[in-house]
Amino acid sequence: MGGGREYNGTGEQEYLSDSSIERQLCEFDNLVSEGDIVISDTSSDTPHEEIVDLVSDEEEDKAAPEPFSGNADNKEGPMFPDGTVRLTHILGEPKDTSKYYSLTDLLQPSKLRKALLTTYVLGVEWLLMHIGLSTKLVIVKSYSPSEEQSGVYQSEDGRITFVNPVFGVQKYPVMHSKIMLLFYDDYVRFVALSANLIEIDWTVLANIMYIQDFPYKSRELLDQNYSSSDGQNSEQHGLSFCKSLKAALRDMDVPEQVVKQLDGIDMSRARVHVVTTVPTSRIRLKSKHADSYGISRLGSIAQAVRRESKAADSEWFDTKLFCYGSSLSRLDAKYLDSFYKYVLNKTINFSDSLCRSLGYSDEEAYTSHVIHQNIAVGFHTLDQTNTNKYGAIPKSCIMFPSDAYFSSEYPSFALHKISPKVPDVLIHAKIILARHGESSGWMYLGSHNFTRGAWGTIGGGRFGGSSQYYNNYEFGIVLPDVQYKNHSAAGGRTVVVWNGAEIPVPFEPSPWTRYGEADMPSIKEMERK
Repeated sequence: MGGGREYNGTGEQEYLSDSSIERQLCEFDNLVSEGDIVISDTSSDTPHEEIVDLVSDEEEDKAAPEPFSGNADNKEGPMFPDGTVRLTHILGEPKDTSKYYSLTDLLQPSKLRKALLTTYVLGVEWLLMHIGLSTKLVIVKSYSPSEEQSGVYQSEDGRITFVNPVFGVQKYPVMHSKIMLLFYDDYVRFVALSANLIEIDWTVLANIMYIQDFPYKSRELLDQNYSSSDGQNSEQHGLSFCKSLKAALRDMDVPEQVVKQLDGIDMSRARVHVVTTVPTSRIRLKSKHADSYGISRLGSIAQAVRRESKAADSEWFDTKLFCYGSSLSRLDAKYLDSFYKYVLNKTINFSDSLCRSLGYSDEEAYTSHVIHQNIAVGFHTLDQTNTNKYGAIPKSCIMFPSDAYFSSEYPSFALHKISPKVPDVLIHAKIILARHGESSGWMYLGSHNFTRGAWGTIGGGRFGGSSQYYNNYEFGIVLPDVQYKNHSAAGGRTVVVWNGAEIPVPFEPSPWTRYGEADMPSIKEMERK
């Protein structure tokens, strides 16, 4: 693959060499400072409500619907009312839309009216090839604070509104969240994903996405208060999901006019849980919602899953975590132990007496079991990246800085090899598979790599302390009530089942095997700027 053309903010196109793209695609929480990915045309002091126009107005296509209206003659309607999971379609592989989606499959450009998109890396020219000419976009993106300012900007033609969210004082600012809200005549498609809005993430890297289509509220529901005191459990969870999503958008400085459009969407069939991370200095400046961020939020969700599953202590406190990300950073055994225990129950002290009740002599014995047996970190080997069939560019997206790996404290015993479902293709997805008991568990997917910058540190690296630090903006979802089954139709392999259907994952869910003596992860010397 050669270089690509990216929007440079001046109305012209700038040719990017392979080496510059490679620098832009390095994702890890000790991020080097890249150059601009995209800068919008003109900054403005105009209030958000005036500059952002996802709602149709007199200048838009006259056929565009009112935000809450439906088309009774359109019989297609929502395709995925209860949610589904897809992987990105790999160039040259057979097309099977029951498992794999291209960007065109996902966006349905001929029907798309307007969209909110968030991304870490952005290729505007490539993206616009997949969007109708009359479709308006709001795009939240990452940027370099030394070269751009936070705020809302608009392209010269008024078609795209760019949002640069506020960063704090972190040394390596990263807006890594990946969300889509796609507006059609009769429904809105919500997507949580691991893919950036660039070509290679949709053609030669394996990414994952959760898709759910929500109808607009009926006039009857719009006229009701629809407060948390109304409705059944489905409405309660839908309200919680909507509240979490709105809070996530506000945290990224999405203009309120856009956020308020969620009020017209019926999300009562949502069953997944939202988990976000926000840079520390930004935490809840705009709203009070849920239970913090990152690992704290993930722990709250996991405990809610446990209450619903009624898992026994002996099963729950022996949960197996399989963590995969396309980037790794500095970790140590203490972090693995803390991450694991915080997910299982962040409110209790793992005392000697508790550990003895679980069958261990003391906390030290339980901790040793946890970090050596119950938490696996999956990552591509150097051999896998060197032999991938698409060359240097996808290889540059699998990021493990050498100084982290060769640190004396790095828990190399936790590293496990993965087997991609599509041979010789590298995986850019970010996934946690949690298994308790024989077959039960949950699954995370989204933008969080298994790094401190993504999931956070609390109490100076030990969770449970009073101080917290989160570096990145991140977004993902948790699928509760996941089942792991040995499926004869899949050749006896383990398959992941949710909501009665098999969930495609980009690697074999099990077994994972530890790195051997001859194995080394795909590490890279990083240029420091």
